[in-house]
Amino acid sequence: MKWILIIILIFMIMLIAHAVSEQYKEKYDFYENLKNFLNKFKLNLSFKQEKIMNFLEKTNSKKTFNIFIKSYKQYIKNNELNLQEIKILTDEEKKQLINIIKNIGNLDAKNEINQINIFLEEIDIKLKNAENDKKKLCPMILKLSLLFAIGIGIILI
Repeated sequence: MKWILIIILIFMIMLIAHAVSEQYKEKYDFYENLKNFLNKFKLNLSFKQEKIMNFLEKTNSKKTFNIFIKSYKQYIKNNELNLQEIKILTDEEKKQLINIIKNIGNLDAKNEINQINIFLEEIDIKLKNAENDKKKLCPMILKLSLLFAIGIGIILI
């Protein structure tokens, strides 16, 4: 019975560690999706001049980026912007996203493309930082939690 409890404890600690490391992966995916979204938007603006809401309706996304798309649609409909549901971003990153959203659609096509290019440069930096965190911290969190779980298992024996 004692061994079963130790195995369950190790499993639970690893499950928690996996959830924590998943946040870093999700943040990387979010910025990658945002970069792709803005690139598609820039191309769409350059060639089709399609309305923003129609563009958002055609955008398929997963997880956290889907929350961003829903918030963007809500902003267009009601002029209300709430990014509090996006838990993986800091307040500063949320403010930057709010600036991106509020600036899109308010300028002519040429200035709009220039503005998006500036945002893309900033997002590239965030994407590289998120990729570094993902590569460094995810394995480290899993390894340290495994060591911690084994240590607790040894103490309980």
